[in-house]
Amino acid sequence: MVQFHSLKKIRFFKMDKGYRTRKESIRNECKVFVIVCEGETEQIYFNSYRKRRCNLIIKTPNSDVTDPVNLVKFAKTQINKYDLDFSKGDEIYCVFDADGNTDNNISKAVKEAGKEVKVIFSNPSFEIWYLLHFLYATNRIDNKALINSLSKYISKYKKTVDFSQLLRDKKETAIKNAKKLNDYHKTKKNKLNSVSSNPSTQVFKLVEAIIKNRGCMD
Repeated sequence: MVQFHSLKKIRFFKMDKGYRTRKESIRNECKVFVIVCEGETEQIYFNSYRKRRCNLIIKTPNSDVTDPVNLVKFAKTQINKYDLDFSKGDEIYCVFDADGNTDNNISKAVKEAGKEVKVIFSNPSFEIWYLLHFLYATNRIDNKALINSLSKYISKYKKTVDFSQLLRDKKETAIKNAKKLNDYHKTKKNKLNSVSSNPSTQVFKLVEAIIKNRGCMD
């Protein structure tokens, strides 16, 4: 009986050690991006970048808050939850819109984010990122006009539908147009993270970071 229990203990220890080694190995090889989104549209879009056999793990946790400041605060709680290690390339993002927010709310959120949370701001809303896949324009636009314009390129557009495959081949165009809009606002001396930066989006920064760190084909 003594020998039996000793053997059992040794086998358990080896299995446990092997499990831990494998788990740590996988975690060390993969970076983790936690993306906290204001709405479901953003979650659906960023979840489309999840793929097996890639060097990047993407997490999009659900949140009950939508205002920028509390969204950033929620994002900070996810750092420990997902055991993020910034020294190894892990990152956390907070994605929200200008729609319904004031410059005061936006600036407070950016200040709250500090250096830990990377703010990804769109003006007037996330859909401007979709529209930039098809055209470049600098005219100020509200959400109603934005959806109407987008519907010309994406038939029967709905916020809860995944259009990633449709947008896939136009990604570089969107990145180019978003960067061009940033340059436009800089010449106008418009602060990018403000209501004056309409239209604009910083989503391209997150998309580029994902592409760079995934280590796999689209």
